[in-house]
Amino acid sequence: MTTNRPRHLIAGLAAASLLLAESTIRAQERPQLAPTRDVDITYEIARPRQPAVRQRVRWLAREGLERIDGSDRSITIIDRRGNEVTLLTPRTRTYRKVAGMSRQPMAPDRDAVLRRGGEASVAGQRCVEWSWIEDTETRSLCATADGVALRFTVNGKTVMVAHSVNYGRQSAELFKVPSDYAPALAPEGGAVP
Repeated sequence: MTTNRPRHLIAGLAAASLLLAESTIRAQERPQLAPTRDVDITYEIARPRQPAVRQRVRWLAREGLERIDGSDRSITIIDRRGNEVTLLTPRTRTYRKVAGMSRQPMAPDRDAVLRRGGEASVAGQRCVEWSWIEDTETRSLCATADGVALRFTVNGKTVMVAHSVNYGRQSAELFKVPSDYAPALAPEGGAVP
């Protein structure tokens, strides 16, 4: 009987080690924050003291490009790899390129401690809830395993929610400045960098 105790003790220690290792891995888990395949998403965006608006977002995943068609007919193309933002103004057929990007508002800081929550379904897609504290706000993002953000909340209030998600090849032309657009002019008359 005394020979069984060490085996039970070893088995118990091994099980405890596995549980500890699994919880450490889960604590280090982070969501994919950019789609890994091409996708076309329509979001409803809440605005303080104003009606919500619809916004179309398309991703050319292999190139790290995001195109946002705003409700005000503006178009923003974000090159995540090139660290550049291009603003298109269809009304004047002009564009402006801006070097450098700030962090996405719905993305946690690198140092943020994320808590993995349960699973949900938004716009017919499965997602995992991730939450963190930023300043004094509790933020939550429901993201698919392949990096599509489906819902973003701040202090329990929905800021953004997907209404449709359509996976499929996106034309590279959508992520380029149209050939008939000119650089926007700065107030002094020169081209905007």
